[in-house]
Amino acid sequence: MTEATARFLVSEPGAALLARGVAALSKQRGLEPEQRAGALAVLEGRERARKRGWKRAEQLFLTADSLAQASSEGVAAFHAGCFVGCETVLDACCGIGRDSLALAEAGMRVVALDTDPARLVFARANADIYGVGERITLHCTDATSFMPEAHWDGVFFDPARRDGATRFSRDAERYQPPLSFLSELQAKSQVVVAKLSPALPDATLEALGGQLTFLSEDRTCKEACVVLGAQSGPPQALLLPGRERYEAESEPPPLAPQLGAFLLDPDPAVLRAGALGALAERTHAALLSPDDAYLTADDAVLCSGVRTYRVRVALPYRERTLGRWLREQGIGKLVVKKRRYPKEPDAVHQELGLKANSKGTEATLIIVAQGKSWLGVVCDPS
Repeated sequence: MTEATARFLVSEPGAALLARGVAALSKQRGLEPEQRAGALAVLEGRERARKRGWKRAEQLFLTADSLAQASSEGVAAFHAGCFVGCETVLDACCGIGRDSLALAEAGMRVVALDTDPARLVFARANADIYGVGERITLHCTDATSFMPEAHWDGVFFDPARRDGATRFSRDAERYQPPLSFLSELQAKSQVVVAKLSPALPDATLEALGGQLTFLSEDRTCKEACVVLGAQSGPPQALLLPGRERYEAESEPPPLAPQLGAFLLDPDPAVLRAGALGALAERTHAALLSPDDAYLTADDAVLCSGVRTYRVRVALPYRERTLGRWLREQGIGKLVVKKRRYPKEPDAVHQELGLKANSKGTEATLIIVAQGKSWLGVVCDPS
């Protein structure tokens, strides 16, 4: 989107056009093709933000693409909480300003940078919508070029992880700016908070130092957040919105002597942080298999760190045997969950002889690795 289109959309005529919705766009005369396309993009972004529970989603200026790169409201609030005691914060790659808004709402003065002038127009409009425009100063520049003599109390670093259609999840030096730029930011600030991909190799994250937290929201591991300048400790998993926290432990969880009445599927952030032992201790559960990360317990567990399933039966995963058992039980719809099994759920349905529109009851099949073999656990969400 061009800067001119963005400025039109945030103007009174543009805002009035957006307020009339998608149906009105097809009837609106005198619109340039790019203005029409831009309006449609903003309306799509607002609808997606509304489905994600964003406040004021119907007013904000964003697109589906910029929403995908922005922190959620809960994650942005966590970032802002890392800067307690700071008065000035540099948001080095602000996008549409979601994190800048959270910082400003927390009482800080923010200098926000981005290389996309259209997104900066949206960031300014969003700041005014939230009533924090006076606290945010915006600059259209690359963070690597904007390094004045001034120091900041804190710096928030959220580099772009994609270039067009390519996503750089595991190569931090292809980030824009690259991860090595953090050293320059550290020289300018007491606290640096970096929002990084959780897919980065352990060695890359460990080399940064600081406190490493894997953030999960609604069972999706959203990011690896590194706080430099804070007292460091073992990696942690933080689960939003409940803010349950689990710390990595050197000892693995105990191995269960047998499958209990319930199977527990840990949150991905807990696994990424190496905190499965802490989760097992909190849920009074044990590891079902030394070759996989599913837990088992004899009692139902109410905990946001796991998804709990009541076990119906556990059988060696042999396609014909398990498929016949499922059909005999009248199970025609199967939700397949697996961690290491190489085939995708559609392929599992086919090899078990289940059709996509099969009639019958629904169950969940969790395929657990056990050495060179597999265990099929048929269960129901608890």
